[in-house]
Amino acid sequence: MCTYVHQLTYAFRHISEAFVEELKSYDGGIESFNITRVMLPDSPFFSSSIMPIITANIATITSLELVDCDLKASDVNLVSTFVKKNKLLEVLNLSQNELFGSDESNLVAKHLSKAMKNHPELSFVSLASTGLGGNNDGLKLLLDGGKSINILIIDGNTFDEEGLTLVTKFLRNKNSTVELGMDSIGIGEGDSSKAKSKLLKECLVKNTTLEQLSLGSNNLGNAKGRVLSTVLSGINASTSLAFVDLSGNNIRTMPSVKLVAKYLASNPSLVGLDLSNNGIPAKSASVLIATLKKNTNLKQLYLMNNNITDQSIPAFTDALQNNKTLRTLDLMGNNFSSRRLDTTKNNFVGRKEILKALCNTASLDSIANNSNHTCNLILAGSNYAGSNEEEFRKINALENEGEKIRYKVVLALCVLNKDLYDPRMFEDVPLELMPKLLEVIQQEIGCHGFGEGIVKSVKKRNTINRLSNIYEAIHRGRPSLHSSTEGLVRDL
Repeated sequence: MCTYVHQLTYAFRHISEAFVEELKSYDGGIESFNITRVMLPDSPFFSSSIMPIITANIATITSLELVDCDLKASDVNLVSTFVKKNKLLEVLNLSQNELFGSDESNLVAKHLSKAMKNHPELSFVSLASTGLGGNNDGLKLLLDGGKSINILIIDGNTFDEEGLTLVTKFLRNKNSTVELGMDSIGIGEGDSSKAKSKLLKECLVKNTTLEQLSLGSNNLGNAKGRVLSTVLSGINASTSLAFVDLSGNNIRTMPSVKLVAKYLASNPSLVGLDLSNNGIPAKSASVLIATLKKNTNLKQLYLMNNNITDQSIPAFTDALQNNKTLRTLDLMGNNFSSRRLDTTKNNFVGRKEILKALCNTASLDSIANNSNHTCNLILAGSNYAGSNEEEFRKINALENEGEKIRYKVVLALCVLNKDLYDPRMFEDVPLELMPKLLEVIQQEIGCHGFGEGIVKSVKKRNTINRLSNIYEAIHRGRPSLHSSTEGLVRDL
């Protein structure tokens, strides 16, 4: 061993031992024990230094996470004994440790399976990237022990057809699993992709407990959409699924996106869908988002980190103005401009134009009746380039619709469209509503306590008279009572 490596190893062990001593001196009772992405010193460091501390806190530890720390199979046997004895443990995370690739891995799986089986409190177990994909015997043992687990994560274990058969059989049989993580398990890979997708479909049809399913990074968009079509058919037939993650699956071509759009347009019971990191371009995104005008069940749609551009803005605006059930639309990491003039159509495009769907400032009536007051729209995650994105997100999160509209009217008058002070804008406002409207005009979000919780800071200022330029509208006489002002009358 060279001097540099020797010194580094010595220093690392010294740090680890200092960490252990610090833990020993803690006498408050450890509830959550977590070692993540720390390469532990060679055996027997874990068994002689770490495990005694874990065992000493068996009466208080409810969460044990040993992630990507070079845990050995022999170490897991000690962990299994602890799990079996600790009747309070709720979370067990052993992900990113190569545990089931050695000769003794089946014995390890057997011990862990017994520890998990019918555990009174254990509800979350992650065995992601632990080598289960190459050990179907060990997989069978662990699935048998995991029947009472609510949340089971087996991401990153590439299963062959036999392995996936074991997983789908587990799902078809009686179990307590409500959330299953199966990212990167190879469903859409290889010659057996068609058979594996069919297995998944069949088990989803029969399963009655699964509420959340993660199928990210399984290349479901390959094979001209045949695999995706089969999987969507299974998802559609499920009577219990509420949230599905299809991120990172190469669902980018128009035929693949149309399959998802057709599924959403059928108004399934699904309330959450993640299509992030699929490389979806603008044209395909427009087809997809148009289905929101028909779908009345979906509440969460994640489209982060795709290739959506300004070209899709009209489709998003139209969908948001015609959908009152979507609660979250996440578009972060796409290719929208801040705001620019589209010379081909002589109109502006960009993030600010999408946000107009949340507050259409063309008129007071359009703010009330032609704006989306329900959706949490995420474009940049902040007030990038003066977009007021954060304010709109907080306003739409309010429960009272009248309060939402009041804030948007004030924000529009003070910031977004000061042309609303034009007296002609008030011609259709009923005369009895004018006192309330004048009160609104004198307000400004962020002043004198108005908007506290919506803006970052509430400042003080001298009252500014903003009324003189609308007196002309009042003097013209009683405006007509048009039905278009009903929303404003109701909410102001």
